[in-house]
Amino acid sequence: MAAISNISNAPEVVLRAKERYGQALKATNMALCDPSQATADTTLMTILLLGLFVTIMFESWNDSHAWTTHIEGATALLQLRGKDQFTRELGIQLYIQFRQQILQACMHRGVPVPPALVEITMQFEASRQGTQYNSLRPGSLAVLGFRLVNLSAAMSTQQMTDGDAICQIASDVDSDLKAWALMSLQSRRKFREIGVDTSDGIVCFNGKRHVYNSEWGAQVWNNWRSLSIVTNRIILDHVDKQSFHDDALKEMMRSHSISVIQSLSTDICISAPSLSGSPRQCQSQITPNTKIKLTTITGAPSMIWPLHIVSQEKLNVPSVRSWAVQQLVGIRQSMGIKQAAVLADTVG
Repeated sequence: MAAISNISNAPEVVLRAKERYGQALKATNMALCDPSQATADTTLMTILLLGLFVTIMFESWNDSHAWTTHIEGATALLQLRGKDQFTRELGIQLYIQFRQQILQACMHRGVPVPPALVEITMQFEASRQGTQYNSLRPGSLAVLGFRLVNLSAAMSTQQMTDGDAICQIASDVDSDLKAWALMSLQSRRKFREIGVDTSDGIVCFNGKRHVYNSEWGAQVWNNWRSLSIVTNRIILDHVDKQSFHDDALKEMMRSHSISVIQSLSTDICISAPSLSGSPRQCQSQITPNTKIKLTTITGAPSMIWPLHIVSQEKLNVPSVRSWAVQQLVGIRQSMGIKQAAVLADTVG
C-alpha cells in the first residue's frame, strides 16, 4: 500500500498505509511481550515487513532513526530465537535477510558488528543445518563482511590509524574475497554474461546482462562486489600511508584496487536491471504509458546499497555513476521505495 501510494502519488493512500503501519507495530509489540509469540517466525517476518515500510517511506536522513530501531530490535530478536531458528528453512532465510541488513546498517553508521549477531552467526555456522548450508557454498561471506565492518568501525572511531595495519587487514580480506569468488565460479553459484539486443527497448548496461541461477544468487554476488569495492577503497586510501618505501609495490597495489573497483562497479550496473525494477525506457521520462518491469519486493531493496556504492565512487567514469543513479531513481519510480531516491540525491 505504501509503495503504491508513492508510485501513484496518492496522499490518501499514504495516510491509510501509515495507519496500518501503526496498527501492525502495536500488534507486534504485543506479540513481543508474549514468550510464545516473540520467537515465532511470523513475528520476525512482521518486523522485516515493518522495516521495509520504513525503507519505502524514507524521505530524509531524519528518518534513519526509525530504520535503525528496527535493525536493533531484529538483532535482539535473532539472539532470543537462538539455535532453534536454524532447524527450519524459513528461520535460516529470515536470519540471512536480517544479517545483511544489520551489516549494511553498521557500515553506514560506522559501528562494529553487534556481539549478539556474532554470537548467533557462530551458532549457525556450528549447527548441523549451517554446516550443510555452507557445504554447498565456498565459505561464509558474512564472516568476511564482519571483518570489513569492524575494520571500518575501528577507522571511523580512530581506534585504528596505522596505515600498515589497515592495509594489511584490508588486503587479507581482499584475498579471502577473491578466493570466495573463485570457488563460487566453480559451484552452482556461477553466473554468465550475455549480450543483449536493445532494439526493443530492454534496459541493460553496455549491451550486456548477467544470467544467474536465481535472484538470491544475484543478490549474493552483488553483496560480494560491494564488499570488494569497499575493501579496495580502504586500500587505496591508505596505500601511501604505509611505512615501507617500495614505490613499485605501492603502485601495484594502487593499480589493482582501481581495477577491482571499476570492474566490479560495472558488473553491478550490468546486474541491476534484473533486480532493480528498472523501467524499460529512460528513467527520467516516466509517463502513464511507460512500461515498468516490476521484480519481486526483495530484489529492488537488495540493489539499493550496491548501486549507492557505485554512484558514490569517484573512480568510476561518469557513465557508470550516472547509470547507478538512474537505477536508484528507477527503483523509486517503479517500486515506490523512497530511500533509493534519497541516496540518488547524495552523490558525492
